[in-house]
Amino acid sequence: MSDKNQREQGKQPAETIIEPCNKRGLARQKKFLETAEMLFLSQGYANTSVNEVVKVAGGSLVTLYRMFGNKLGLFESVFRKKTMTFFNGLEEDVVWSEDIERSLLLFGGRLQRLILSPDGVAIYRLVLQENNVDQKEIQKIYYKYGPQVGIERLACYLNEQVEANKLNEMDTKLAAAQFIEMTRGPFINRLLFGETITESELEMALKQSVHIFLKGSER
Repeated sequence: MSDKNQREQGKQPAETIIEPCNKRGLARQKKFLETAEMLFLSQGYANTSVNEVVKVAGGSLVTLYRMFGNKLGLFESVFRKKTMTFFNGLEEDVVWSEDIERSLLLFGGRLQRLILSPDGVAIYRLVLQENNVDQKEIQKIYYKYGPQVGIERLACYLNEQVEANKLNEMDTKLAAAQFIEMTRGPFINRLLFGETITESELEMALKQSVHIFLKGSER
């Protein structure tokens, strides 16, 4: 396999990645990320090539490789940017407060909207159902920047409530993972199979999740 093909598939170790340091470079990086996100979500990882990204976004393969290393590095940058925008938004909107029920409702509701959005379902399908040479690495990237970050953010809040004697002693990371699974419920699989989820179903699942969680953990 040629070096070019290895880089395309993400198998060759990435060259030294150089971050852009001027407005033109930052604009090119932004265009690459936006184009790659659109293509990954609309046609999957395996069916998207870096050549296609460059054709749509403009620029050159040399520039793309310099910024992202390879196709897998490009995917990682796209997914990290998308998830960090969401999680940083949680902090900016002051989701967390001393009112545990309100905080869980806000966090769970926003997480539902992210995971069960068309983009969220497309990413989930790409991560779990595709069969390509980079699949194991893609799954690691998904967990690192997606579920793991969500669990850690919620666990940090739960730790504070345990220390304030508002919640019982618990494994907060495990509790956070369990809460997230409850709010996501069976909906992701139903959406993958083409079903429609109503707002009332989501609201009921969220309220029941918060109720069950607090019933078992509040002092």
